[in-house]
Amino acid sequence: MTNFQIGQNIRSYDFISRTDCYIEGIITSIYNGVIEFTVTKSISEGAEYTDRPDVMRTVDLGNDLTDRMYKNLGRQRIEAI
Repeated sequence: MTNFQIGQNIRSYDFISRTDCYIEGIITSIYNGVIEFTVTKSISEGAEYTDRPDVMRTVDLGNDLTDRMYKNLGRQRIEAI
């Protein structure tokens, strides 16, 4: 598990093979590996969209297979920005 903190800005990628689909926000809580954040930006296929939820949750999965696949691409699935 990565050491994220409440109040930190993050970017969470949607798809392993794409860098043009992600959601950014400010962490409001972290509990049992689930990061909840207020959404500040949503990008899909390189274009910003505003029809989005105000709050999202994502799991900080640590060293599982998905995170290792992202690392092989030179980035993490969830990153501090």
